Amino acid sequence: MTSSADVASRAGVSRSTVSQILNGRAHLFTEETVARVRETAQTMGYRPSLAGRTLARGKSDIVITLIPDITFGPPVREFVDLLTEGLAKSGLTNLLRLSSSEHTLQDAIVGLRPHAIVAMAQLSPEEASRLKDQGIQVIGQSTAVQIAADRAIGRLQAEHLQSQGYTRVAAVRPRSKREQTNAPHREAGVIEHCRLHNMEVLPTLEVGLSSAEALKAVRALPAGRVGLACYNDEVALAMLGAAQREGLSVPAAVGVMGVDNSVIARASTPTITTVNINLELNVRELISHIISGQDLQVPAEAMDEYLRGLEVVPGETTGS
Repeated sequence: MTSSADVASRAGVSRSTVSQILNGRAHLFTEETVARVRETAQTMGYRPSLAGRTLARGKSDIVITLIPDITFGPPVREFVDLLTEGLAKSGLTNLLRLSSSEHTLQDAIVGLRPHAIVAMAQLSPEEASRLKDQGIQVIGQSTAVQIAADRAIGRLQAEHLQSQGYTRVAAVRPRSKREQTNAPHREAGVIEHCRLHNMEVLPTLEVGLSSAEALKAVRALPAGRVGLACYNDEVALAMLGAAQREGLSVPAAVGVMGVDNSVIARASTPTITTVNINLELNVRELISHIISGQDLQVPAEAMDEYLRGLEVVPGETTGS
């Protein structure tokens, strides 16, 4: 097995130089020396051990992503995939961890000494402070930012439905407890836009993802044209199927709109109008902060810029 001493001998430098260059201190040496050491290490198939790098740097190449207790749907999977790929390009490994007690989280940190923690799950101020005291970078959105994002999604749905001639709108949210972190705020965004533009707000519908529950919700709708702002594309598909089963014309009698721009929306018949969230844009920004070591701060007054990736993807369920 190739050792750092073998690399040092072939590259004509000291073993210490090899160790420092390959463990994050390349800035201490000339570009020529750095290039020669890295090329030699690659040619010889040498990689410093994780334990050695962790000891040298005080932290490992691992980024822990805390996943909240929500449905692991397409948007979360896409976010994780983009984050994992982006971190890998910078030599970092993304390790997923479901949110749990702070004690098990602390155990993981002591054992792994992560480069950073991406908190998709909300940490308490005490937890975040404790992690930072241990020199661990914590990257994550504030609760206020997430609420603002969800309300913006709801407003965008209601705005589109209004543009398609729907003057009566109902928010449709899932019954699942896992989605209750986001669902109320998307509903609030729908209601906010409707009231601001003198649209009739119908009672919010809460459904489980079953044919029976969706049918019950559709049957509760009043006569006349109605627009449905659904929590996500899965809820939208359930409501679309129920409306069709009841013989209601979509979009003439019922307009259906989801969120996520998932395969479900694009593959359904008719295709579902949805809201696309540009995760790639957000992930690039996130990775840049992880690499630079800077905190991710998105003040409330900067939400317009932060949400520039939100856009309506027209489908056949709300008309042309």
